[in-house]
Amino acid sequence: MATYTAEAITFAGTVPTSRTAAAGDKLTPDDNAFIRVTNGGASPVDVTFAVPGNNEDGEPNPDPKRSIATGATKAIRVNRRWADPADGLIALTWSATTSVTFTYERV
Repeated sequence: MATYTAEAITFAGTVPTSRTAAAGDKLTPDDNAFIRVTNGGASPVDVTFAVPGNNEDGEPNPDPKRSIATGATKAIRVNRRWADPADGLIALTWSATTSVTFTYERV
């Protein structure tokens, strides 16, 4: 399990740190952040943002799920509302982690 903070993209240019997807990955919320997921695996992969709690109707909050095709790279905006109030972090759940990497960036 690791917690990541978004890396700032500067006018001079930034080489974001590539991280290997793993169980227990968490992100520090940032209003201007996104993850860039690269799927080098042999099958599509899903990343799910586990949103705890219930909405105003008492129903469980939906967990946003994004699919990344085989061999593709996808940038995904991250929403601060997806953070767990217990620890203040956004939890990621991966359908597979083999050959999957990501960066966490902010503009």
